[in-house]
This record gives sequence, structure tokens and C-alpha cells, in this order.
Amino acid sequence: MSQSEHALKIMGVGKRFGVTNALSGISMNLARGEVLGLVGENGAGKSTLMKILSGAHARDEGDIEIDGVRVDIRQPADAQRAGIGIIYQELSLFPDLDAVENIFIGQEMSVGKYPNMTVPLRKKAMRDCAARILNDVLGVEIDLDCPVGSLALAQRQIIEIARALNSNANILIMDEPTEALEKAEREQLVRIINDLKQAGKSVIYVSHKLDEVLKICDRVVVLRDGACVADLPASSLDVNKVISLMIGGSLAKQFPTKSSPGADPVLKVEGISRRGAFENVSFELHEGEILGVAGLEGSGKSRLLRALFGDGASESGRILLKGRSTSISSISDGMNNRIAFLPAERKTEGIFAEHSVGWNLTASSLSKFGGVRLDRRAERIQCTNYIRKMGIKSEGPQQSIGRLSGGNQQKVLLARWLLTEPDVLLLEEPTRGIDIRAKADVYQLIASSAQAGKGIIVVSSDCTELLGLCHRILVMFEGEVVGILDAASASEEAIASLSIQRT
Repeated sequence: MSQSEHALKIMGVGKRFGVTNALSGISMNLARGEVLGLVGENGAGKSTLMKILSGAHARDEGDIEIDGVRVDIRQPADAQRAGIGIIYQELSLFPDLDAVENIFIGQEMSVGKYPNMTVPLRKKAMRDCAARILNDVLGVEIDLDCPVGSLALAQRQIIEIARALNSNANILIMDEPTEALEKAEREQLVRIINDLKQAGKSVIYVSHKLDEVLKICDRVVVLRDGACVADLPASSLDVNKVISLMIGGSLAKQFPTKSSPGADPVLKVEGISRRGAFENVSFELHEGEILGVAGLEGSGKSRLLRALFGDGASESGRILLKGRSTSISSISDGMNNRIAFLPAERKTEGIFAEHSVGWNLTASSLSKFGGVRLDRRAERIQCTNYIRKMGIKSEGPQQSIGRLSGGNQQKVLLARWLLTEPDVLLLEEPTRGIDIRAKADVYQLIASSAQAGKGIIVVSSDCTELLGLCHRILVMFEGEVVGILDAASASEEAIASLSIQRT
């Protein structure tokens, strides 16, 4: 392959932060019409490389070529001019603007030669162009007039892709693109990626979902400790081989052995309903049981989990905790009844990014350390114990939680709720956005909590996770429970069938 046939060529790129080498001599290439998987543990250098290519960071050494021409990418505008577009996991759309306005942010069509606030915009031309990209290029229909904040996540992600294409991007970098998507939405995104590939666009696909990477990508590059340790055809790899390359050895069994649940229900739900969210939901959760909840976006699974914690409480029906009927109409009711809730959106609803690990860990249990005047020594000892027990990699309770990896942040949040000594633990997408080793750690912590007698409910869009971790799986469709499966004999196909329609 001649040099000019590469859409992208990276030669010896390095990046240092102080005395730390974040990237060391990275060399790789990307062909036109190729989908390249980029994998590695958190801290391996994936984010740094993406930021260099997108202009968020400037490289310290090495060269980058686009279509055989050397380019100097020092800021986002340089990357855009070079034809590179990036779709971050945390989308950068303006929620109050509509699809057209978001697609054309910074690229508005004006009546005059130079767009500015005083020159009329060619709104019809912009709308027609946006519709063409969405309908003809991406093959989707999206309401162009409603604020994008009201659209489903999958639709917002497609608008991000359309915005990149509108800026004439020929290389698309996708960061964890399917992390929060349901099965049907993931399939739609895969179809879009294949269409882009056929149109000659090149894609760098960054994901922790290794089975997905191997299905979607033509080639896989593995980073470890800031270096490229493998560049191989996807067809020559399997998940275990990729894991071995990522961590430099073998990983113990991903899912821990399930212990048998107790006979007594710790939680019993009888016909609870909330208008527009869920209807006539009934189930039991036993001591030591891990109950999975599956369903498409909008099925009611997340609303149900929050209602059990008191966030958007049920309007009818009955909830019993250890045989005692109780009212849970607020979050304080949930906590007072020894229920804990770990939300899916770690960064917006979980961590207090400006505070320390210790501050975050004890935020829900301050009453344990005194009243008006806290016993800081006891608090620090408890934090240190949990950091050790949970395997949290940090410099100690005083370190800023924002400096931890996603997996370690998640362990801190799990520790926060375990410190409250709950009887029922509600987990929403507990491994979203964390790497393969951290997932195994979180699974072990969940299993250990179940072995200690806690009842655990796990809402997840990852069927493999539900099957490997849970004892039973409750499936929801349009707000109703349509089946409860024994995880030992269930399959992804059975879950998907119930999730799509009643059978």
C-alpha cells in the first residue's frame, strides 16, 4: 500500500505530562474505508491519542499524515481542517437547540460571505442539507425541529455524526459509541458505520466492548501503558486474546461463582404502578439474590429502580421490606429503609468531582461519624479501610476523585453505599464506561455483597452481564413485566425476544 493510500498515518507520536509518559512512540495507520478498533485498559493511552488527533492535546514528538500529507494538529480547528471528526462518549450537543442548529454550529450558512450575528442565515438551505445528511447519508429520520435534549440518546449520537460529516470529516473517531445504547440502537449504529465504510470514510472505534470490536472492526490496535503492543486483523483475534494483550497476561474468570440465595424475601413488590412509567409490577427479591432487569430504553426499568429508592415514587401497589409494608415516597424514605441506589450517570449523578475520594466515600454516612462535629479521625480510618477492601487504586482518602479512572470512581460510589449498610442495593448500569479488569472487580464486589445477604437489583443493557452475574432476570416491555427468566437457562435471544414484544 503506498503512503497516499492511507487516510491516516501516525509515526512515533509521544506525549508527556510532567514526568509521566502518557504515549511513547505510537505508530499506526488507517486505510480509507477501514474500521479500526482501538482498545486498552483505562490509562493505556487511548484518550490521550484521541485528544491529540482531535486537537485537544498537542503531541510532544512524532508526525501525523492525512492522505499522505504531513499535518500539524495543535488545536481542534486544525483537526477539523484535516478532515477529522470526533464523537465523544459524553456528547457535546446544545440541548436547547434543534437538530439543524446543532449540525451547523460554527458552520452556519449565511446570506453574506461571512456569517455573523447580524447577517441573516440561509435556514432553508441549512435544513435541506441537514435532512440530506440524516436521510440520504445516514439513512435515519429525526425530527429536525424539536430540541435535541428531548431526543433519545441514540438519535443525539447520530446528530453528532451528522455534524462531523457536515464539517467534511473523512476520519471519524467514535469513543464508546454503544456504551449506553440498547440492542436495536446498537444494530442501527453498526449499520451506519458500515454505510460510512462503504462510502470511503474511515472510522477509529474505541470501546471496552471487545466482542463488539471484533465484530465491527477490520483491524485492532491494542495499547498498554502508553505503547502500541499489537496491531492485528480482527479475524485473527478472540476476546480472551485481546484481554491478554491489554493486560499483559491472563484475566481470572470474569464472572464470580454465584452463591445460592436465601429462602426469605428481603423485598416484595406487589402491583406497584406509576402513570407513564410502569404498571402493575410484582416480584420478590430474596436475601443474597442478584436480580437483573432488562428491557429497551423506555421500557420502565430505570424508572422502576428509581421508584424503589423513592425518586419518582409509585402511586399504587405495595412494597414490603423483610415482610413489613412500608411507604417509600422520597429518597430519604428509601435511605431510612436501608435501600441504596447507584445511578448510571456516574459523573452527573454520582461523584462530586471537586471533592476528595474520602469526601465522596462518606457523603451518605456522615451520621456514623458524629453529629454537628464530625470525628475526622474515625472517618479517615473507615475510608482507608474501604479503599483497601474495595481495591480502589488511589493515593488515599485525600486524593481528588476526579483524578481516578472510571472503574475506581465506580468502586468509590459502591463503597459509599455499602458504608450505609443497606439491605437492598439498586445498581443502574454498574459497569458502564469502565474497562475489562475494573468490570471483573465490580462483579466480584457485587457477588460478595450478595454473599453477605444483601438483595441486589441490577439494571443493565448488557445481556451478557445479566446472564453472567444474576440469578434471575426480570424483563420489561412498555412499563410492564413480561417475563422473569432463570439466568442459568436463559439466553440473549430469549431476553431480546421478550424485550421487543410479549411472547
